[in-house]
Parts: sequence; structure tokens; C-alpha cells
Amino acid sequence: MAFSIRTRLTFWYTALLTVSLIVFAATFSYTLSRLFMSRLDAQVGSVANMMVHTVMNPRGEILLPADFEIILERFFGVRTAGSYIQVIDPHGNILGRSANLEGASLPISKETYEHAVIGDTTFEVIPRSGAYSLRMVTKPIVFKKQGLVAIVQVGTSLELMEEIFNSLIYIFTIGIGVAIVVAGGVGMFLARKALYPVTEITSAARRIEAESLNERIDVAMPNDEIGMLATTINEMIERLEKSFSQIKQFTADASHELKTPLTIMKGEMEIALRSGDDLKYVKEALESSLEEVDRMSDIVNNLLDLTKIEAEREAAPIIPVQVDSVLTERFNAIKRVAAEKGVELVMVKNSPLTVSGEPVRIGQLLSNLIDNAVKYTPGGGRVSVSSESENGFALIRVIDTGVGISIEDQPYIFDRFFRVDKARTGGIGGAGLGLSICSEIAESLKGTITIESEPGLGSTFTLRLPLCNTVA
Repeated sequence: MAFSIRTRLTFWYTALLTVSLIVFAATFSYTLSRLFMSRLDAQVGSVANMMVHTVMNPRGEILLPADFEIILERFFGVRTAGSYIQVIDPHGNILGRSANLEGASLPISKETYEHAVIGDTTFEVIPRSGAYSLRMVTKPIVFKKQGLVAIVQVGTSLELMEEIFNSLIYIFTIGIGVAIVVAGGVGMFLARKALYPVTEITSAARRIEAESLNERIDVAMPNDEIGMLATTINEMIERLEKSFSQIKQFTADASHELKTPLTIMKGEMEIALRSGDDLKYVKEALESSLEEVDRMSDIVNNLLDLTKIEAEREAAPIIPVQVDSVLTERFNAIKRVAAEKGVELVMVKNSPLTVSGEPVRIGQLLSNLIDNAVKYTPGGGRVSVSSESENGFALIRVIDTGVGISIEDQPYIFDRFFRVDKARTGGIGGAGLGLSICSEIAESLKGTITIESEPGLGSTFTLRLPLCNTVA
């Protein structure tokens, strides 16, 4: 059976408290009993020692007056009240005993007697024969010549100790029981209070759906564990909101981009069908439709490229790539296109550089950057390309003297389907995916692309990729 976290916390809290109280009670009782026994042993041992000096003379003869208890108290200052005293000979015959024994005798076991014969003093607890047990010391009187002469036994009742410990057992039993009940209630309350934010987080998370991703979970204490959990969930929701927003924007933009050429193609084909035998117009319509098909094909291919780049981000093969070789190859491929347009494309510097990545994607990245610069540079302009190393990075710069990009447009040029107003670019248009692909590839290689531009003066794109020997 699965229990809630609140129940389990309460159980473990209560169990821990119960074990702690039992251990405390046992330790306290044991320590107190040892203290009592030590005090009682000192008491009966003192009486026994004085009895030895009282009943024996230096010659080893037993002198046991009938009122030896009075002598001990009056002449030696030994308190015998509450003590049971008995003196026996080596054969177990009683030589004398205190008046409070009232004709009874203190027992001596075989083991205790054997210890006395060899001169050992024994402390022991005599099980209750009446209402209470006794703590008794058995002390032998031994002389070198005579050997064992007599045995002195002094005992005292454990009445006070047993009553105290009986009371302690009662108090601890009731106290621990009450403590467990109270701890269970308090533990349940504290667990409910501690986990209340989790309940709130759960409720808030259930309310948040695809249409309400702008909502966030309230974080009362951001530095505790639950606060950090709520903050993490908020960050996750923020990423989801961004992803949903991008998907919606992507769907809308893609629909718009594909709708325009489809609309043009449909209109031209309808007119061509109505044109009758005008083959020239039909040919023009087909050529225009082919251009729109090419445009849609570019859009679809770019979209597929973006999707593949995102999907391959973790699985793409990472190998050392000679950037200078790839850059030379792509530069030469675009140089003819630039010459046809009347744009001067020059390689300023091409240092030997090696980065970790996938050659095809790096080539695509460099092609898009150079091609974009040539595309937006009017005839008679200049595009320069350079590569060098700087602080562990490969720096590839593409500088053009083209139309430039306004400051307000620069933060968005790497967004998908973003295009600068054609009026500002001399009527040059595109799908708005080339720089997005560049940004995605650079990010997958743990690199960055930055731009510096002024309208009418040109742009500088700077690509930074970590060099191969700096990649962990």
C-alpha cells in the first residue's frame, strides 16, 4: 500500500522520536541505578568495615557485644539504621545479628561463601524474600595464622530504589505514550504545512495548459528546496511557452511563405487556361510557376535543414574540421557568382584553424554567410573574408559594403522568416531562413554569430567557433 509523503514523514518523525525517548529512558534509568548502587555499596561497605574492627581484637579473637549496633553509632559514628547486620563463623553458624532482623537470618550462597574463604568481598542483590530486595555485602575476616575467622554480612533494603524506579517506569510509559500521540499530531500538522506549497504547485501546474502558458507559479521563498522546485518549473514553463510561441510563429510564417507562391501559381495557371492558344503567354506562365516552385523548394529545403540541425544537435558526428580548407572551397564556389554580379570578393586572411564539428554543416554555415553578404551588396561593392585565431576561438569575419541593416532590425535578423523591408534592400528579398540556419549551426557547435552594421555602409558578421584543442 502506497502512503503519501505527508504520512511517511509523520511516521518517520514519530518513530524517530519514540526510539529517542526509549533510548533516553533506558540510559537515564541505567545511570540512575548505577548511582544508587554505588551509594548503597559505599554505605554497607562502610558498616561492614567498622564491624570488622569492632568484633575482632588484634589476637584474632571474636568480641561481639550484644549491643554492637549502639557501639558503632556512638563510638564510631557509623549509622546502622536501616542496615541488617549479621556475623557468622566459618561453618555458617550465626555469632550475632542486628535487632532489626528479628530472628531472621541473612542468606549466604555457596559461591559467595567460596569467595569469602579465599578472602574476597562480595556485593550482591538478594532477591526479595519479603516486600523488597536487599543489597548486601559479604566481607570475610581473615588472619594469616587462623585463616577465615568470621564473615560479616551487611544488607540494606532496596525499597526506596525500587519505588523510585517503579515510578519512573510509570512516568516514562505514560510520558512516552503521550509524547507519541502529540508528536504524531504535530508531525502531521508540520508535514501538511511544509508540503502545502507542493500542493499549490501541483494545482497551479494542472491549471497551466497550452493556452495559458503565460501563467507562473507563485514563489514565496525562492531559496528553499520547494522554492527552487517552483522556480525550476517556472523556467520549464517559460521554455515551453517560448517553444509553443515559436511553433505558432513558425506555422504562421511557413503558411504565409508557401501561400504566396501557391496563390501566384494558381492565378497564373487560371489565366493561362483562359488564354486559349496564346502559347507565348502559357510559356511565360509556366516559367513564372517554375520560379515559384523553386522558391517553395528553397523554403521547404531550408525548413528541413533547420529541423535536421535541431535533431542532430546531440547525435551529429563530431570530428576535427580544417576550417581554412572548407572556407577556401566555399569561397571559390561563390566567387564566380559574385563576379557575375559585379561584386569584388576577396580573401584577406585564411589562417590554418581546426574546430570540432561536422564538415557539411560548417561548410553550409560559411556558404550562407558569404552568399548573404554578396546578395545584399550592390554591383561595384566589395565583400572581404578573413579567418584567424583569437583566445582559443576561430574568428571568421565577413565584411561587405552592402545596404546595411538598421539598428532596430539587427536583434531580429537571426529569427526565422525575418526579412528587412525590401524598400531598404533595393527590392532584394528571400525566405528569411539563411541567417536562422547559420545561427542554429553555430549554436550546435557551441559558437556565436554577431553583427555590426550601419544602413548604407555595410555589415560585418563575426563567427566565433571554439578551436578543436579547447573543446572538452
